[in-house]
Amino acid sequence: MLRNDLKMAMRSLRLAPAYSLLNIAGLSLGMTGTVLIFLFLQYHLRTDRHQPYFDRTYRVVLDLLLDEGTEYGTGSSVPLAIALAGDYAPVEKVGFIRKNPHTTLSATADTGVKRFIEKDNVVFADPGFMQLFAFRWLGPDASERLSEPYSVVVSEKIARKYFGTAAVIGKILTFSNSHDLKIVGVVEDQSAPTDFNFDVYISLPTLKKVEPGYELDNFAWLSSRNMTFVRLPAGTSPADIESLIRENGPKYYGEVSGYYRHQLQPLGEVHFDERYDGRIRKPVLTVLAGIGIFLLLIACINFVNLATARALKRTKEIGVRKVLGGTRRELFRQFLTETALLAFISAVFALVLAMSFLPVLNAWMHTGAFHIATLFQLRLAAFWSGVIVVVILMAGFYPAVVISGFNPVDALKQQLRRRATGGLSLRRSLVAVQLIIAQILIIGTIVLVKQLHFFKTADLGFDQSAVITIQLPTMNPRPELRQALRNDLLQFPEVGRVTFQYEPPASGKGYGGSVRYANRIEWEKFVIRDRFGDENYLAVYQMPLLAGRNISGRDSVAEFVVNEELMHKLGIRDPQELLGQQLEDGNTSTSGEIVGVVKSFHHKSLHDAMEPCAIFAHPQLYRQLAIKLHSKELTRSIANIQSVWQEFYPDEVFSYQFVDEQIALFYEKEEQLTSLTGVFAVLAIFICCLGLYGMVSFMVSQSTREIGIRKVLGAGVKSIVLLFGKDFLVLAAVAFLVAAPIAWYTMSGWLNDFAYRIDLQWWIVGSGGILMLLIVLLTVGYKVIGAARMNPVRSLKME
Repeated sequence: MLRNDLKMAMRSLRLAPAYSLLNIAGLSLGMTGTVLIFLFLQYHLRTDRHQPYFDRTYRVVLDLLLDEGTEYGTGSSVPLAIALAGDYAPVEKVGFIRKNPHTTLSATADTGVKRFIEKDNVVFADPGFMQLFAFRWLGPDASERLSEPYSVVVSEKIARKYFGTAAVIGKILTFSNSHDLKIVGVVEDQSAPTDFNFDVYISLPTLKKVEPGYELDNFAWLSSRNMTFVRLPAGTSPADIESLIRENGPKYYGEVSGYYRHQLQPLGEVHFDERYDGRIRKPVLTVLAGIGIFLLLIACINFVNLATARALKRTKEIGVRKVLGGTRRELFRQFLTETALLAFISAVFALVLAMSFLPVLNAWMHTGAFHIATLFQLRLAAFWSGVIVVVILMAGFYPAVVISGFNPVDALKQQLRRRATGGLSLRRSLVAVQLIIAQILIIGTIVLVKQLHFFKTADLGFDQSAVITIQLPTMNPRPELRQALRNDLLQFPEVGRVTFQYEPPASGKGYGGSVRYANRIEWEKFVIRDRFGDENYLAVYQMPLLAGRNISGRDSVAEFVVNEELMHKLGIRDPQELLGQQLEDGNTSTSGEIVGVVKSFHHKSLHDAMEPCAIFAHPQLYRQLAIKLHSKELTRSIANIQSVWQEFYPDEVFSYQFVDEQIALFYEKEEQLTSLTGVFAVLAIFICCLGLYGMVSFMVSQSTREIGIRKVLGAGVKSIVLLFGKDFLVLAAVAFLVAAPIAWYTMSGWLNDFAYRIDLQWWIVGSGGILMLLIVLLTVGYKVIGAARMNPVRSLKME
């Protein structure tokens, strides 16, 4: 029985190749979009869920309770982790790490010395961290060895990178060309999605050896690079631990303890809570899941429209089969089998398309998590099977019910009317739903693109173009060597200015703290941000002064240049009033005189409002060299800079980055969302076009003789196009009226998350409607114009 149904289904599809290709193309594209979204959602929703005791593990985060609002961060300190482990009985396990970005590591292997800069995968860690999280050891568990100075655990990837083998226990890895670390353990590379994918775990006691000034016993040494994790026994409320931390606040932070509130963030929220540097918000995933459903829906709508329209051409076949004894149940099964065959063929094509798109998805997400094997996992296979079943039921059920219910006498006489297949009203409604979904995606994509363009082109208050930064050696900085390096670099005509700095004016870091102005007794109620740079800092970034002068090059005298925001916070209107006033920076315990005021500039991304900021010299914290280039031949300029660099630091790895590229990373999430939404909008439009083309083709084929008669009677191409196109234009207009307010409401809510954003004006939404209207016109017009230009004699003979 099934074999016969399949034969009949294949024969039917072969007899209508255009119909089959349109349906396969539409379903394939819809299913491709759905599977890609599923992979994207699965990656994010599974992040760190493989960790042991996932539901009882928390990260300790910090809310800084300021008079002007709460500032959120992941910062913690070493003594806080020690206190949690020793003084809090309900805490089962504590782990601590400190990220160490841009670390120079080297090793001597058989092929010679290998030296690399590891940008963001090196941490100082205690044994508790290795025991809290899931690690598979290649050899004995060496987590306890991280209590010993100069010990290090590496991943298999790092072992092979430096030594060419995973058998590296006992070998030496050199930190910053100054400290030899003994490899005591090797762990497998992490394959499951995680936000803590590090490769080098240096023992925490080594931190004091490489940074003697680091205060391991100071609770106030909070840093966003530090993270503390705890595991609680089953049944223990995290609120109880938070309450205990608050009770001990005066012991930890003294008189200012009221400003600090530590909370326990569930491990399952780390990936999604953007207040604490989460990667993506859950509402974004919900929207993407909705887009996946919509893509499948509009593909199924295409199928229903084409299947019910084509049913009028199959009336004689259905009548004959019913007269010969075919039951409605058998006909229903037959037409559902045809749908199933199309769905399976489409699923195969969808997997091939998804496979070809995986490298692009990896590039957008900066991960290697998606590969061919990903498409054959059990979880995806189950999802894929469910999608196929849903497609068969959504796309095939209604047409099968309608077709199998034809009256055999009317079917044989071909006297069935369009309402027998649901009529034009149903098909128009389904097309309208497609157009509504497509227009929402188009408008949303336009808003995303414009906001992203605004981010990339907004005036930040300084010039970031043609400025490169180079990481400085952290060990033995030697100021005289740095000065000589600057002098040699300035010999090149393409080098404009050179400054030593901690970071550029705009940074993802929130370095700063309290401030005291004009020798007042009390500290100000707001936080100030610090930017450390020498006397060339303003010139490199072309930051204009509103009043006063630049800081001098004398390290012995502390001088400040502040921004307009500080002036506004202090209630001062004239920048001249700030000049000569004393300022004390609580973050660095630096006191000095305000000598200049610069225009407001964005010290963080445009997600956040501008804040008070002070620029001053602090040579001990300089970690970058910034160079302003005046040449268009950047490759040659950078090669010249590298040659000088290697003369001064022959044992260091030369690594540079353009400041505008660093700033672009602020908007990586928006870039990713725009790319994804844009691709799915294009898929939705293309699927809609396939459906429209199929519908128009059917309507034209049903009215070929009518077109011929109209042409004989004097009708022109314009009137015939209008005859067939007006219904679709009306549908596009109605769809726009429904889609516009939905898109406006949704995108307004999204834009409200940014401190600086575009104005959502009517023409932005209107442009989406115009674009959809043009697409409908082109799709419908292409087929109708071809039919309208046909010789009327031929048209009259065809039907």
